[in-house]
Amino acid sequence: MENIITNTPFSVYEARIKLLVLHYSLAFEDFASSSLRIILNLDEENESLGNTSKALSMNQKVQLMLDSKLFDKNDRENIITFMSIRNQFMHNSSAKSFESCLSFLTGKANYITKAYNTSKKADEKACGEKAAKLKKDEEINDKELLLYDVSDTEKLLFKSWIFLASTVIKSFEKVLKIISEERKLIKLDGNKSIYLNFPKSDSIQNVNKN
Repeated sequence: MENIITNTPFSVYEARIKLLVLHYSLAFEDFASSSLRIILNLDEENESLGNTSKALSMNQKVQLMLDSKLFDKNDRENIITFMSIRNQFMHNSSAKSFESCLSFLTGKANYITKAYNTSKKADEKACGEKAAKLKKDEEINDKELLLYDVSDTEKLLFKSWIFLASTVIKSFEKVLKIISEERKLIKLDGNKSIYLNFPKSDSIQNVNKN
């Protein structure tokens, strides 16, 4: 495969993968920032969650969210796996494809393919809307993969990672929703007020059951 940019080691497919990982990472970081902004009662101009050199890194934001206990065990493992793959693509020049990336992460290839295949079988069995969505997603991914000369293993890892990324985004959307819904305005003396941002314990338990 030819390089997409002169004097770089990346093929068109490899560059596409890195862009996809970056795209989902930015969306993921936005959810983390939004959640922390609510929990910590920060305004839009805060420096900790901004885009300057003073801001927290993506890893720090995610770790704070994981420490919040808002995610169940499965969501936490998905997030940790996503971040591990993301970090390899962003910081390891040898991680050019999902096969090469996951060769540096023991057990993660099996983890994401098992989750993808399990969900795929469940959706096929369920029929209806889930089966229709699965078929549509598969067609989109297969159509894109036809553009590249990659192995069957790489194709499976590509689809498995897309599923992982979508699952992680959904878990953050779920947590952000419950945090927002449980936000309470507390009146103080002197016409002042603050928000109590932490969800009630029963709300957290309900999130983790869904």
